Amino acid sequence: MSSKGQWTRVDFSRVPYDVFTDPQIYEQENERIFRGPVWNYLCHESELPNVGDFVSTWVGNTRVVVARSRDEGFHAFENSCAHRGAQIVTAVRGNAQRFSCPYHLWTYNLKGELTGVPMAGGVKGKGGMPPCFDKKDHGLNVMRVARFGGLIFGSFSQEAPPLVDYLGPHAVAQIERLLVQRKPKVLGYLRQRIPGNWKLYNENVRDPYHGSLLHQFQVSFGLQQPTMKGGIKLDKDLKNTWNHSIISESDKDNQAIVAQAYEGTGKYNPNMRMADPALTQVPLDLGDGYKTTILSIFPSLIIAQVDNTYAIRHLRPKGTDLVELHLTYLGFESDTPEMTQDKMLTANFIGPAGYISLEDGEALRLVQQGIRHRQPGGSEVLEMGGVGAIEDTDYLSQEISIRGFWSHYHRTMGLGMKEQA
Repeated sequence: MSSKGQWTRVDFSRVPYDVFTDPQIYEQENERIFRGPVWNYLCHESELPNVGDFVSTWVGNTRVVVARSRDEGFHAFENSCAHRGAQIVTAVRGNAQRFSCPYHLWTYNLKGELTGVPMAGGVKGKGGMPPCFDKKDHGLNVMRVARFGGLIFGSFSQEAPPLVDYLGPHAVAQIERLLVQRKPKVLGYLRQRIPGNWKLYNENVRDPYHGSLLHQFQVSFGLQQPTMKGGIKLDKDLKNTWNHSIISESDKDNQAIVAQAYEGTGKYNPNMRMADPALTQVPLDLGDGYKTTILSIFPSLIIAQVDNTYAIRHLRPKGTDLVELHLTYLGFESDTPEMTQDKMLTANFIGPAGYISLEDGEALRLVQQGIRHRQPGGSEVLEMGGVGAIEDTDYLSQEISIRGFWSHYHRTMGLGMKEQA
């Protein structure tokens, strides 16, 4: 590990800026995290309804293909030929009976097993593979695959725990609430390229503190306020966070408290009105009062309900200072045409030009720009909500769940600590 930055607080209220800028750290993350004992999100099973359906995706900086085989199983393997390493699949998604490398036509079945090697027996008694060559020894680099609630995960490590244990009880409950009660269907996809480190986005989705500050329109139009009921719930490893807010009748009575919270900023404007308020008036279709559910699963998955928008967000790191956010927008088979239209309308909150996502992406860009040339040895300060123990909260103005992420990151990366008084 690079020695430029030092981890100095065992409660992770200080995080060295080097973790966002050092290429050596980035390379180690790909080996120790994405190829380590974690479950990486791959896709949703509704994207692979038929035998032969496949999608190509990323696990860290590794290209991966996920396919549905004839035995109705799901299989995932590295998108790199066992012969000379060429990329095999170039399509984003499709249907195939087999996969053939375009270079020398080595051919694999839907499980990633090698089934064909042209001229393996030679031509006219000459050439060919040696007698010791066995196709069983030259399949693609396969991943372990596990599913829960329609979500397909893969791991390169045999040490990753059972998936349900890895997710934890809060994630399991919310996946069941969001993706099991009703049968999901894909409404569409968007991608957002953010000029910031992939871990900055992990901080962002675990940070309810910024929600009513960066996204001022939410407060002005009563969509999200710091006085709302809600909080965070963590799994036992502190890596997975359920960040949620709940609407209640008392919200409209808290305007004086909200005004006081923004005192001195010049930002709070309760008199602002939208020319077309339809976007803010879509009813919540679950009827349980949850305004937002942001479920963050280490290292790269976010399952989010923001008002009536349901989306799976997948982080695909592209270097120290670039991450691609891939969004899969979901509706449900039971939705009426009107409900589907409502979801398409509220999708304007989330995405590259969405009111929320646009601001998040710009904030991450500004952070990456700000820390790129800072004096060596600098660290983040994560003290909102207090320091010390990393625990669940019943309030939103906190950064405790971010410290939970860093504690698990630190452990998974095998880092040391140089604690200061």
